[in-house]
Amino acid sequence: MLIDSHSHRKKSGTQIIVNVHTIAVHPWELKNPFDKKAFDERWEKIKISNEPVYAIGECGLDRVHESIADIEDQKYVLNRHFEMASERNLPIILHTVRAFSDLLEMLKKNKFHNPIMLHAYGGNEHEMHELLKYPVYFSFGKRLFNTDKMLLVTPPDRLLLETGDQDEFTIDDIYKKTSASLGMNQSALEIQLEKNFLTFFKKFDNVSAANFIQDLNTRKTR
Repeated sequence: MLIDSHSHRKKSGTQIIVNVHTIAVHPWELKNPFDKKAFDERWEKIKISNEPVYAIGECGLDRVHESIADIEDQKYVLNRHFEMASERNLPIILHTVRAFSDLLEMLKKNKFHNPIMLHAYGGNEHEMHELLKYPVYFSFGKRLFNTDKMLLVTPPDRLLLETGDQDEFTIDDIYKKTSASLGMNQSALEIQLEKNFLTFFKKFDNVSAANFIQDLNTRKTR
């Protein structure tokens, strides 16, 4: 089974689709100057939503994108997401761009215990080493076709794959590239990544896992 752990549009196979299976406020939505009151009002509406989701995300920190709220305001928003994920006992999917030190500082303070996915991981090996002290999973996609350096040092049980927001490479392409880079039989890779995926979403028994996969494959986009 090929699993796409983070996608922005419906494709074939088993996927987590942002804003269909998840809920969040992306850091690019936070304009500068940051209107805290407006955000708080929006957040209260999000909090009372009873629409079923499987993860909080995509949310996070970004020190590169222009014209968005400063990093301290982004941290304020991300803390709200961590709180919601804890309250709902859900994993969280993070967008993190040149802000891994900020994220690590937050993780040390927050003592967040649920699984964390760093989608399209772009950090270095030292940052990965520090992040592995927490329940962090590293998801890779298009970047693998430029460099597989970080893939090669990712623990197998913390690895996920994704298509993200691009259409140049399919999830099949990404699995084949990963299999070749790791020198790993693709069937074995699929077994490992399915286990990682279900562990990330805390689906430990055969019944809940089967129901989870079925719902992902039948849930319509909204």
